[in-house]
Amino acid sequence: MTASVGLPPAEMPPVVALLLPTFGGAQDVLDALGEACPQALGLFLADPNLLTERLSRQIARHSRWVCNLPSVGQHEHAFRRYLSEVDLDHGREMRVLTDLAAAGLSTIATVSTPRDVDAALSAGPSALLVVPPVPDFVTGAVPLARRAALERSVAAQSDALPILGLRAPGEDALGLDAALLPPSGISL
Repeated sequence: MTASVGLPPAEMPPVVALLLPTFGGAQDVLDALGEACPQALGLFLADPNLLTERLSRQIARHSRWVCNLPSVGQHEHAFRRYLSEVDLDHGREMRVLTDLAAAGLSTIATVSTPRDVDAALSAGPSALLVVPPVPDFVTGAVPLARRAALERSVAAQSDALPILGLRAPGEDALGLDAALLPPSGISL
C-alpha cells in the first residue's frame, strides 16, 4: 500500500500518480493508515527529512514489510542525475532500507533498471520488486512482454532473491516469485 499524488485522473492517470511521491511523503501515508495494517507499505524513502529510527517504529505499528515505492529509481536518467546532486537519489533510498532492515523490518527493494540491482542488493533486501520506469507508463499499463523482459534481466543479477513484479488479474507470472496488482486507488 502506498499513496497517490493528489491530482485528478484527467490530469494524471492513477497508475502514474501512484508511482510518484506525495507532498508529505512517508508521513502522509503513515498518518492516513489509522488502524489499518496492510501486508506491506510502499514509502518514498529518499526524503531527507526522514528520521529512520522513528520511521521504523511507525512502520512496525502497521506492517512488518516496507518497500521503497515510489522510487527515485523509476525516473529517467537525467532527472535522477539532478536528484543525486542533492542526495535525493536511489542510493539514499537504499541506505534507508538498510537502516530499516537493521531495525528489524523486512525490506523489499524497488528496481526499475538493471543498473540499480547492485545498489539494491547492497541494502540486503528480502526481495526485489521490479517496476518499469515511470516513462513506460505514459500510455497506461506497461505491456506484459516489456515487464517480463525487465524482470528477467533483473533476476539474472539478483543472487537468487525472490523477484516480485506487477501483474493484472489473469496475467501469467512468467517466472515471478510473487506478483502485485498494478497500482489502483482505494479508500481507507
